[in-house]
Amino acid sequence: MDYKDIIKEQLAEFDLSELEEVLDDGSIYSTFSGVSAESIINSILAGEPLFNTEAVIEGVKDLFLYEMKSALVLGVEIVTISIVIGLLKSFSSSFGEKAVSNLGTMVCTCLIIGLCLGNFTTTFNLCKNAVNTMTYTMQILLPILIPLLIAIGGVTSGSVLNPVITGATAAVNTVLSNFILPAVFISTVFFMVNSMTEKDYVNKLAVFIRGAATFLCGICVTFFAGVTVVQSFVTESADGVIADTARYSISNFVPIIGGFASDSVDMMLSCVNIIKNGVGILGVIVIIAVLLVPLIKILAIAVVYKITAIITEPLGNKQVSECLSQMGNSVITMAVILFLTSMMFLIFIAVIIGIGA
Repeated sequence: MDYKDIIKEQLAEFDLSELEEVLDDGSIYSTFSGVSAESIINSILAGEPLFNTEAVIEGVKDLFLYEMKSALVLGVEIVTISIVIGLLKSFSSSFGEKAVSNLGTMVCTCLIIGLCLGNFTTTFNLCKNAVNTMTYTMQILLPILIPLLIAIGGVTSGSVLNPVITGATAAVNTVLSNFILPAVFISTVFFMVNSMTEKDYVNKLAVFIRGAATFLCGICVTFFAGVTVVQSFVTESADGVIADTARYSISNFVPIIGGFASDSVDMMLSCVNIIKNGVGILGVIVIIAVLLVPLIKILAIAVVYKITAIITEPLGNKQVSECLSQMGNSVITMAVILFLTSMMFLIFIAVIIGIGA
């Protein structure tokens, strides 16, 4: 039997439908839709690229421009209201109706805060949903990759890494959903409240909360990724000794057919290893696809906030301008948190792919 037939037969035993459904979701980057473990393995065996790089780059550029156009609507609304605030202040100095002007300025500022809060809530939910989708992807992927890892002789690696990676995935998702992302949201609300007054009442507290959230995310990712990598180094050495001992025993202690049996085992292990790598690469593509759309949307919103802050500052309301600038920083912080989380998941997958490769 040809090795391609063996791989196809073994691959048919695995249910990858849930993983491929995540990739075919309408909210996921469409360039990767239709990619399957079988197509990835065929590309690997044929030495062909998995996808068209130029098409991916062009698609990312088009998506960013589209999201920029969508986010510019918010920017135009904020600038328009800021112009009204500037006119009210100008009328106040000209006609002396300071109380009326201050009231109008407060109303317009509250309107800007309402627009920003609605947009930031959408961004927050987008980031949280992306983290949950990546966690769900890992929960689908691990029960497939770990048995394949054990099947190629990585018994120690599979036994150790499975609880480590599963626990790390659940722990990071819990910390992000319940502590880190809400902390960034709360700090942003403080920035909004601070913009309604001329004094910095809670500005330093908001900066501290946001910085602490970013630091905690970095610590979590570094710790869990580091532990996983170190564990993989130790267990891979043990599995290498076990696999070499098994091959030697079959080859030398089984009479007559020992050499043929050893070669057959090597071929079967190689086929399983190719399947493991193909499924792992599919997992990498799913994580990247899940990351791209929200990350590009978040970055486009951050750019609009920053540009809007620059435009509104000369219009006479420095508090609103500073609030928009800080909101841009908060959105960038969420993008960094999302990126770090995806990198940790990619490291987990890469560790499993690298064992026995």
